Amino acid sequence: MKNVIVIAKNTFREAIRDRILYALIGFALLFIALDLFLAKLALGDIVMIKSFGLAGIYIFGLIITIFLGASIIYKEIERRTLYFILSKPVSGFEVIMGKFLGLFGAIILTTALMTAIYLAVIFYESGTLDYLGLVAVFFQILEMGLFTAILIFFSSVAAPMTSTLCAIMILFSGHLLGSVMQNAQTIGGGILKFVQVIYYLLPNLEKFNLRDLAAHSISTTPSAAILTIGYAVIYSSILIYLANVFLKRREL
Repeated sequence: MKNVIVIAKNTFREAIRDRILYALIGFALLFIALDLFLAKLALGDIVMIKSFGLAGIYIFGLIITIFLGASIIYKEIERRTLYFILSKPVSGFEVIMGKFLGLFGAIILTTALMTAIYLAVIFYESGTLDYLGLVAVFFQILEMGLFTAILIFFSSVAAPMTSTLCAIMILFSGHLLGSVMQNAQTIGGGILKFVQVIYYLLPNLEKFNLRDLAAHSISTTPSAAILTIGYAVIYSSILIYLANVFLKRREL
């Protein structure tokens, strides 16, 4: 566990020191602060303001996650630093877990900064704290964690460009699975069976999308929230395990 913590701290420091990350955070904060301008155009329509702000947090959170995670394992292999680390009493799983936790910590920090601006804008416009918006952001962070695990998995088996493209394809597919399944159920037959396999194989990322509910002040049920949290933890754990398996094979 000590090795995991050390690797996580180093990964976190490396991530937050990147100058391009600061530029992305700056654009994100500016984008969310534009909510104040949107508020004037929307004549105080708080639903539109919340939707715009939460969407901004999500989009820039994804960009930052892709930027930080696409080459996190691959670049260690290319620099040969991974072999130096593994020559010490450190396992491949500890490396991957440490990288995941450090990267996820950096994502949480950047998301927290964007959320602070968002909450300040909503409080300025409505005079209340958007608790449901906080819940929506929490589930967005869970999705970012799962997406980080996806990026780490692909980074352990492919080059950065390939891993990025594959992860983005899974991202879009993960948000379309529900509607695709509904259409397949109306068709039936072999197409339905094929879609069912894809549905249960790929991550259903739409589970984490509570932005519309939060914008309209609708809360999710505790049971649904617990199931979604469990889903994120289990799926991320499987991906990290598989990343470790493929990394071992790659070393051989």
